[in-house]
Amino acid sequence: MATEGEDGSQSRWISATLSTVVPPRVLKIDHLEETSFTLHWSKAEGMQKVPQRFFISNCIPGTDPLTAVTDDCHKIFSNLHPGTEYTVSVATVLSNGEQSEPVSTTVCTILPAPDQLTVDSVDTTSADVCWNQPPGLDQTQHHYQISYHCPGTEVHITTTSSPSITLSDLQCGTQYSVTVCTVLENGKQSRLVSTTLTTKHLQWWKRPSTVAAVFVLLAVIMGLWDSYATSERDQLQNSLNTRTTERDQLQTSYNTPTKERDQLQTSYNTPTKGRDQLQISYNTLTKERDQLQNSLNTRTTERDQLQTSYNTLTKERDQLQTSYNTLTKERDQLQSSLNTRTTEIDKLKKSLNTTTMERDQLQKEIERLNWENKGKCVQKAHLFICFLIHSFCS
Repeated sequence: MATEGEDGSQSRWISATLSTVVPPRVLKIDHLEETSFTLHWSKAEGMQKVPQRFFISNCIPGTDPLTAVTDDCHKIFSNLHPGTEYTVSVATVLSNGEQSEPVSTTVCTILPAPDQLTVDSVDTTSADVCWNQPPGLDQTQHHYQISYHCPGTEVHITTTSSPSITLSDLQCGTQYSVTVCTVLENGKQSRLVSTTLTTKHLQWWKRPSTVAAVFVLLAVIMGLWDSYATSERDQLQNSLNTRTTERDQLQTSYNTPTKERDQLQTSYNTPTKGRDQLQISYNTLTKERDQLQNSLNTRTTERDQLQTSYNTLTKERDQLQTSYNTLTKERDQLQSSLNTRTTEIDKLKKSLNTTTMERDQLQKEIERLNWENKGKCVQKAHLFICFLIHSFCS
C-alpha cells in the first residue's frame, strides 16, 4: 500500500501479512505439579473438520523457547524447574503450511515444600528442627524461612540455607508452633509445613549448687522465724479479739437487713406468681398467634394459586374472545357474500323467466309458421295433381 499525492507522486510502499487462519481457543492448565503440567485447548470455531496441526512453544522469560508440533488438543510438559514461571503459546498450522497467530498464557510450577519436618534435642531453652530438602531443587538457588512463637507472643522469623536449625532463647516448659517453607531468590514461597514442640521444665533439684543454696536459705529462715513468731503471735491474738468483737457487731447489723430481705422476698414472690401466670397466658396467645399465622400463610398460598388459575382462565377467555371476534367477522363477510349471491340469483331468475317467455312466444310463432307451410304445400300438391290429370286427359 502507498499514498498518492495530488501531483501523482507516491510514497514508498509498505506491506503487511494478514493471516486468515483462526488460532486455537480456551487454553486451560491441568495437573499442575512441581516439574510438570498439562495444557489443553480447543479448535477454532468452524475448523473442527479442517485438517490441522498445532505448533507449541514454551520458555522461561528471557530464554530461548522449546517448540513441538502435535495433532492432539493437549500437551504434557515435563522435566520443568519447580517454582518457575513459563510462557506457553499455541498456533494452528494447516496442511498447506499456513499458520495462525499464536495464543499465549503463563503458568508457574508449584514450589515444593520441605518434607518430614522433625524436632530433636529439646531442652529447657533450645531445640533442633530438621527437615529434608524438597526434590527437584538441586540446581536451584533457594533457602528456608523458619518462624516460631508461643501463644501470646510475637512471631520470630529466621532463615537458613541448610535443612536444619537450632532454636535458642526459648522459654522453659512452653509449647511453640514452628513453620518452615522454601523460598526462592525471587521471593516466591512454598506452602507452609508446621509442627509443635514443648520445651522441658527447669529441674533445679538436679543441680548441686542450687540444692546447697536452698538448705542455707532454709536455715536462716527458720532462725529468723523463731524470734519473729512469738511477737507476731501476740499481735495476731490481739487482732483476733478485735476482729471477734467487730464480727459480733456485724452479725447484729446483718440480722436486721436479713429480716427486711425476707419481707421483701415475700413481697416479691406475690407479683412473681402473677408474672408466671401472665407468662403462661402470653405463651398460649403466642401459640394461637403462630397457628393463625400458619393458617394465614396457607390461605395466602391458596389465594395465590387461585389468582394464578384466575389469570390463566382470563388469558384463555381473552384468547376465546379474540377467536370469537375473528369468527364473527368471517361470518359477517360470508353473510355479505351470501346476500350478494342471492341478489345475483334473483336477477338470473328474472332473466330466465324473461327468456322462457320469449322462448314460448318463439315456439308458438314457429308452430304457426309450420302450419302455414303445411297448408301451402297441400295446395301446391293439389294443383300439381290437377295439372297432371288435366294433362293426361288432354
